Amino acid sequence: MTVYPADSSAEAVVLSDLGKASITKNDSRGYYVYYERHVRIKILKKSAFDRATVTIPFHRVRVDLHEEISDIEGMTHNQLADGSIKVDKLAKDAIFEERRTEERYVKRFTLPNVRVGSVIEFRYTLSSDFVFELREWNFQRDIPVRWSQYDLNLIPGFEYRILFQGYESLVIDKNQQSGSDIQYRWAMKDLVALQEEDFMATPDNYRAKVWFELIRTTLPTQVGPQNFAKKWEDLDKFLLSYDKFGLALNRTSFLKEIASVLKSQSSDTLKQITAAYQYIHQAMTWNGQRSILTRNSLKNAFDAKTGNTAELNLMLVGLLREMDLEAYPVILSTKQNGTLSKDYPLLSRFDYVVAVVILAGKDLLLDVCEPDLRAGVLPVRCLNGDGRLIHIRRARWIPLTPVEKRRETGQFLLKMTREGQLDGTISITHTGYAAAESRQRLRAVSLEKFGEEFKSRNPDWQWSKLEVQNADSIYLPLSIRGNVTLAEGVSRIQNRLFLRPLPIFMQNPFKSPERRFPVDMGVPVEKSFAATYMLPEGYTVEELPKNIALVLPGNAGRFTFMAQQEQGKLQVASRLSFNKAVFSPEEYGALREFYNQVIAKHAEQVVLKKTDEK
Repeated sequence: MTVYPADSSAEAVVLSDLGKASITKNDSRGYYVYYERHVRIKILKKSAFDRATVTIPFHRVRVDLHEEISDIEGMTHNQLADGSIKVDKLAKDAIFEERRTEERYVKRFTLPNVRVGSVIEFRYTLSSDFVFELREWNFQRDIPVRWSQYDLNLIPGFEYRILFQGYESLVIDKNQQSGSDIQYRWAMKDLVALQEEDFMATPDNYRAKVWFELIRTTLPTQVGPQNFAKKWEDLDKFLLSYDKFGLALNRTSFLKEIASVLKSQSSDTLKQITAAYQYIHQAMTWNGQRSILTRNSLKNAFDAKTGNTAELNLMLVGLLREMDLEAYPVILSTKQNGTLSKDYPLLSRFDYVVAVVILAGKDLLLDVCEPDLRAGVLPVRCLNGDGRLIHIRRARWIPLTPVEKRRETGQFLLKMTREGQLDGTISITHTGYAAAESRQRLRAVSLEKFGEEFKSRNPDWQWSKLEVQNADSIYLPLSIRGNVTLAEGVSRIQNRLFLRPLPIFMQNPFKSPERRFPVDMGVPVEKSFAATYMLPEGYTVEELPKNIALVLPGNAGRFTFMAQQEQGKLQVASRLSFNKAVFSPEEYGALREFYNQVIAKHAEQVVLKKTDEK
């Protein structure tokens, strides 16, 4: 094979990925899980050479709670010119162990003599004391998979809930009794590569996989069955009694003096909330780590002026409470972490915590980890289903819906010469999430670099002046203003001028004719542009694009376009808006065609006819 027939672009293909897991017991170790894995991958392009480097993660928490990897074997198969097969085996001294965190380790090795056409192969075994948390199995990868199979053997005394995810179908799905054990086998074949696409939160949301939740054990050492399928109320109680979450909120006395000062500055509740939000914003810096649990005490994080999401937002909850405001923590799963199911109260499915304060009976959600959003607006990463408000008696789900849009507004005032040149002013204003994203970019690069990047989006614009206004104020729109010349903004053929109605570059982001996964824009989008052209003397409008109004089913999106001539001026207005952020694969065709019509309308030209002989 030199090219994988089902996907000619594939750099490699998994020929087979075979896994086995079984729970076993011995007198010295007790119960543990024994895993085996055997993988074969065909290398088709040089870009896949890094797949010959394999890392196998494992954990060491303590002596009686650890994992061991053994029996690592690897080899590379290459076909020689005479048709024979040469096998290069992995040397034992080429296997390395690395410590990544306090409890997380990896075994790492690189298979030898890999080239285009090689088949690489490796196998290993892993024994794990984490019998209450079976490893999940990913059938699907970022390259095509011809065959993926997983076998699971459960002994009496362990009962798991078996959960599947993804858009692919099982070709084998069976279980059978073998003595007192239950043996499961699942397999999938000819899986497409799962790769990140535009407007996709995370590929892992859609990956074909199986995972497990322990429901109960009935072991000889127990007095009666022990249930592990907890209710949400059990999770609430655990978090509130845990020193890295609920108990941390009981130790915020170091914020009392600050709370008193902030509260004295205004009697207005919203202003008090905003003041607390701004204080933590300015006093603390997010270290980029997402967690619902603190690593340090809130006081230590405060002194260090940095912390993870739990430390910063629990600190905000504590400050609001010290100001006698009703505030609670809300845990959630970010878009990058994956979709959360309310059916299974698993703490491991959460990776983020924000604050909620009750204002006039309504929820105001706050995240101080994002410096470019005002109080009450969550970052896009948090807008993922529902979050759980943690309370001992009044815990509940809160919708994580956007309260802002990603808004961009353009105002163009341009004068057209008889030679077809356009001169004038342009003002682009970003509000909501568009402003936040521009400010994030501004912090990452210089103002000059930001300006150059902005200019590059519309290369026809020749700027003589460009200013960025309100770059540092999250409560004001961010504006980019300047004077421009479009030397070739108008085409001239004999006694007619041809003008593209809006001097902006737009293209359809949905190029593929099909879509397997939902389109996630993050937040609703709105783009509005209005242009006024001063027409040259001696010319009049001969042809205008027709006004139009398009609507997506369910009013999910709307596009309006209007053009009119009035007293020597041409006025054009375009408005594109989406009222929701996520579109299903079934809606993709309509969404793509909708965008095609928007692009087509913007491409229609205004025709000006010369009416004098000057």
